[in-house]
Amino acid sequence: MRTSIRAALLASGVMLALPALAQETAQPAAGAPQTSPDGTIQEPTPPAAQVGPGASDATDEIVVTGIRSSLASSARIKRDAQQIVDTISAEDVGKFPDANIAESLQRITGVAIDRSGGEGQFITVRGLGPEFNTVLVNGRVMATDNPGREFSFDVLSSNMIQRTDVYKSSVPELQEGGIGATVNIITARPLDGRSGFHLAASAGGIYDTLRERLSPDFSAVTSLTNEEKTLGLVLSGSYTDRRSQLDYVQTDGWLFGPQNVVNGSATSAGLTTAALGNTGTTVNVPQNLAFARQLDRRRRINVAGAVQAQLNDQLLLTVDGIYSKFDVFTSRNIFANFYSAPYIGLELDDTGSAIGFNRPGQQFLAANPALNGSVSLSQNDNIVNTNNRLTQTYQIGGNLKWNPAEDVEVRLDASTTRAKQRNPTQFVVVGSLAQTSPRFDLNKGEDLPTASNFGNITDASLMRAHYTGVENNRVSDRSSEFHLDTDYKIQDSILKSVRIGVAYSDRTKERRFFNNSDGGCAYCGYDIPMDTSLLSPYKLDNFLSGVSGSQNVPQQFFTYDPNAVIAFLSDPTNLARARQGRTSAEQAAEAARLLALPGGPYGTRENVGSRLNVNERLLAAYVAMSFGGQNWSANAGVRVVRTQTVSRGFDLPVIDITNTRGDDTLVFTYGTSTPVAVRNSYVNALPSANIKFNVTDKLITRAAFSQTVTRPTLTDLGVDNSYGGRISVPQSSGGNPTLEPFKSTNYDVSVEYYLNSISYVSAGAFYKTLDNFLELQTLPVQRFGRTFQDTRTRNGQTGYIRGIELGGQYTFDWLPSVLSGFGVAGNYTYVESKAERDSSLADYECGYNGLSPHSANGSVFYEKYGISARGSYNWRSDYLRACRSDQGRPRNRSAYGQLDFNLGYDITPNVQVYVQGVNVTNRRVHEWSAIEERFLLLQETGARYNFGARVKF
Repeated sequence: MRTSIRAALLASGVMLALPALAQETAQPAAGAPQTSPDGTIQEPTPPAAQVGPGASDATDEIVVTGIRSSLASSARIKRDAQQIVDTISAEDVGKFPDANIAESLQRITGVAIDRSGGEGQFITVRGLGPEFNTVLVNGRVMATDNPGREFSFDVLSSNMIQRTDVYKSSVPELQEGGIGATVNIITARPLDGRSGFHLAASAGGIYDTLRERLSPDFSAVTSLTNEEKTLGLVLSGSYTDRRSQLDYVQTDGWLFGPQNVVNGSATSAGLTTAALGNTGTTVNVPQNLAFARQLDRRRRINVAGAVQAQLNDQLLLTVDGIYSKFDVFTSRNIFANFYSAPYIGLELDDTGSAIGFNRPGQQFLAANPALNGSVSLSQNDNIVNTNNRLTQTYQIGGNLKWNPAEDVEVRLDASTTRAKQRNPTQFVVVGSLAQTSPRFDLNKGEDLPTASNFGNITDASLMRAHYTGVENNRVSDRSSEFHLDTDYKIQDSILKSVRIGVAYSDRTKERRFFNNSDGGCAYCGYDIPMDTSLLSPYKLDNFLSGVSGSQNVPQQFFTYDPNAVIAFLSDPTNLARARQGRTSAEQAAEAARLLALPGGPYGTRENVGSRLNVNERLLAAYVAMSFGGQNWSANAGVRVVRTQTVSRGFDLPVIDITNTRGDDTLVFTYGTSTPVAVRNSYVNALPSANIKFNVTDKLITRAAFSQTVTRPTLTDLGVDNSYGGRISVPQSSGGNPTLEPFKSTNYDVSVEYYLNSISYVSAGAFYKTLDNFLELQTLPVQRFGRTFQDTRTRNGQTGYIRGIELGGQYTFDWLPSVLSGFGVAGNYTYVESKAERDSSLADYECGYNGLSPHSANGSVFYEKYGISARGSYNWRSDYLRACRSDQGRPRNRSAYGQLDFNLGYDITPNVQVYVQGVNVTNRRVHEWSAIEERFLLLQETGARYNFGARVKF
């Protein structure tokens, strides 16, 4: 079925093109330059704010839409800008180039994206990750449901977007915070469009090839503006309910250090404690190996609107708002082996990486009774994990523009925004102590490692209860901001304008953890048999087909309803069953303790030691001046900003650490919590300058200088601390309220050559010197007499990032007949960097997180005879995701390229049918640690197809 549906979708795209190709009468290319009545050439009208068919209204206003119009609008903004900026513009009302905003942005030089569930979620600009780029909506910060400041592009539908600008050089009036870039998402304004009532709507479906499910996709945009264009309203809305699937194999990092071993083999017998040993040298051993299938339901409801009123000749009032409800429901079925020392017959390669070993099973221990008490048994785990991301986000703003004189403009802007997330999660483990001795083989040269020798994993009578974690964490982000900007134009002078402004914002991020950490291990140790009626077989059919090593994946294990298992485990009779080495009386007391907990052992209780509440207040002022002459222009100025933060939370002292009986999971006992608050403040002066020189009418050169900062993300400033892990790897994490901002000094040059209103080529170079780089680090820290792997953000390295950017777009209008509809667009970015870290913290070198040395995008498009088609290939080279990730080791991602296409056909000027394909070649994600042989992840999302029809009137 999967193959037939995919073939049908691709075939439908070809069929859409056939009627148009049969036409013999040439028509003007959509979006091509238009000829005015006096014969002069005019650039295409920006389409995004226009609602309605591409025809003249009563005022003979021409509306041009399509790929070429979008490219022309973007080229015009780039050409006219007084700083270095790239833009993606809508092709028509309610029609951004891609269904996902981030996926469109990756066609801008220097921009790469990270995906979640196959959709673009975060952007990296010039090698700097999402936390180092400021994203604004209509010039304002929009709250985010993420723990940090990074903006999730998947919460917004692209149908409401007019254009998105990516500013790569700074000016004083631009909000600070992005050392990579500042991105401004601009929604439609009614007075920018046509008068009258207009509506554009689309209805279609989404098909994910792995899930083999059709999902609904609807959107609409409407506008109403009076004939005088003094009062207007625009509204947009969208609804999607996408069902998707991810298949993956992963390991949660590689343990690093000397390891205990058993000198023997899985079939050894009669071994004594003399067979126990230690590698004596540092080695790398995988923490686990897991095989997982993830089912997602991504339901998004977006509403946006704007009202504009030209109150008089001097006053323009704009009120706008955006609302997003985005819920992701995730369910995972996982079969996993957890690996801990000692390892039987540990085999190493010349890099010190484990390439093969066994873990002790019950048969091994029975054959070697002298090792009883000296080794722990391996497990075969059947895991069901539900993890839901339930979000709501809104932004409401008002803007009053006043022109008291011809050369004076005053703008007052006020807005408020809020985002909140609930994250209910269940992580339930039902498994068995392995009868045989499970084996791990790295399988160099193949895509996947192998886990084998499990014994019988399909016998329900062997299944035992183990760990059950329940969480319901919450994030809240709220902010208000106010801007007062003035612009005074000066005539007949080299000084063209002076801009002065002030801004104030007040933002609070709060995160609270609710879990059952004091009851999650009520059954740890695999002592209590499961009710077999609750278990059912789970098959990994068509799992990573075509991947070498996938033939060795366990094909069947168990699944279950986690709520039914929790009900079984919550039964007082089961809670009272002796286990974990307790007597019946001891277990009765433990059961009474668990039942006395609020909500019982599987109710969620707040971990106040992990609570954080961070308030940040910013007061900024700027002055900027613009200059210009016959063929040049420039601007220069400074922005000064004072930052004040207050981090509030609770200090929760650890008074005892034990481990669960029959298991090596650490259990922490806490004392009485004490409120704590930490204050911090600093002032930054941020100068900037841009100069633009028109060498000829077609050739433009630019240069820019600026100093920028990225503040620590608010949740990184918390006073919270969390503890967990196992005896072999104690873990801690938390905030760092005294973090300093990350600083960058930036230099840019660029050259742009414009052949016409659409076609151009450009080249640029940039250099950034970096100081106080903010980075999530996992370091060994001594706590409570143990060495913890402590993960938190720290000010780290200094260094630099430098690179070149090449880009361009070209239309073949000069070719004859049908060929004149073709065009191409593309870009290439090369980035290199140097990071100076404390060499005593690690045995390896890291660059900057998210930096791919090479990235490129290429598109071929065709637009004529009602056909609108584009094929794009996006590629980025290997990059570091985190220098110190799981187990304090690096996480790297291999080079990744993806092929997408868009194809539409205008049945009439007002009706279009379309089909879009994303990742049509089904490229997979591969991650590794430090060297490619140390496997971390292989993930498949499959291809995605959007199809349907658009109408407008």
